[in-house]
Amino acid sequence: MYAPLSTLPLSMIRRLLGAALMVALLVLTGCVSSNSNTASYAGPSVSSVSAKRAAARKDVREARREMRQARRELSKLEKQITRDERRIKRKRGSKKRIEAAKKRLRVNKRNLRKTRRLAKRSQRNYDRAKRREETANRRLATAKNRKAEAERRFAAEQRRKAAEEKRREQELAREEVEREDPKPSRRSIFALNDPALKNVNDYGARIDGAFPIAGVPIERLDKRLYRQEVSYRSSHRPGTVVVDPHSRYLYLVMSNNRAMRYGIGVGRAGFEWQGKAYIGWKQKWPKWTPPEEMIARQPELDKWSVDNGGMPGGPTNPLGARALYLFQDGKDTLYRLHGTPQWASIGTAASSGCIRLMNQDVIDLYKRVPNGAQVVVL
Repeated sequence: MYAPLSTLPLSMIRRLLGAALMVALLVLTGCVSSNSNTASYAGPSVSSVSAKRAAARKDVREARREMRQARRELSKLEKQITRDERRIKRKRGSKKRIEAAKKRLRVNKRNLRKTRRLAKRSQRNYDRAKRREETANRRLATAKNRKAEAERRFAAEQRRKAAEEKRREQELAREEVEREDPKPSRRSIFALNDPALKNVNDYGARIDGAFPIAGVPIERLDKRLYRQEVSYRSSHRPGTVVVDPHSRYLYLVMSNNRAMRYGIGVGRAGFEWQGKAYIGWKQKWPKWTPPEEMIARQPELDKWSVDNGGMPGGPTNPLGARALYLFQDGKDTLYRLHGTPQWASIGTAASSGCIRLMNQDVIDLYKRVPNGAQVVVL
């Protein structure tokens, strides 16, 4: 049972009221940071300390004004007393004026003592206000430092959580890839002396960045379309990319009449493109924005238009894991060398004019070819 409030001693009631007032003040001004991102910061908020500093500055201004006014009054009295003392000493003027000066002198001396006390008191008030202002400045600086430290801790915690989440996503993606492709020995189903199989193990499933790349069932793909180094005579200098859409090959010209050959998919009839260009820029896991002509033919692609921001990069993006953008005379031709998750389209005419490679092959080409490399489409 609690005792009624009326039966408690007055001192205890005062203590309870004081504690309640303190709790209210802490809730209003000190317990919670003014920034929601710094919930771990338990000190006074910057806004409350700033308000206290503003009040301290106002007190300083008022104390300075009072101090200056007191000094002016003191100076005025001292000058008047000096003039009256000189008049009385030199006995200038009539007797009546001298008597008036003596009377005024007595009054001014009494007022002088009061004004000096007032000037000293105003000086003390000013000094006290200045100290309060300095204290408020230090507390504000401390509050800002603590808030900044709390924000740094919060940002570090957010980065740690994001990294942990990304790591978990990669582990889940890796587990998913391993379930789909247990990575058996890919060379065991072919003759080991076949030169076309040198890079065959590269077509397994993998994780690239934060995205999984599915493995290619190479036993279901014509091995002439595997990435392989071949003999290739050409007038183009090493580093040139030569696309032969009729043979469904892409050649990266090397020295000594050699080239790295990739199997490709090319444009459907009526959508082919040919000529000379160069690689204007390269992109990992690029965004895809279908051209207006394609959207006109396939209205369902409007959600990935330029106005809607395009389709973000990822395993289902038609541009695949990499894209190399072809330019002519500084202008984008809107044609690309890009990857594709649709491995079965390699060796066929199925794309809308662009040259597609298997994701594993376009990653290899991306590493080998720099920006500015010449591209020739036969």
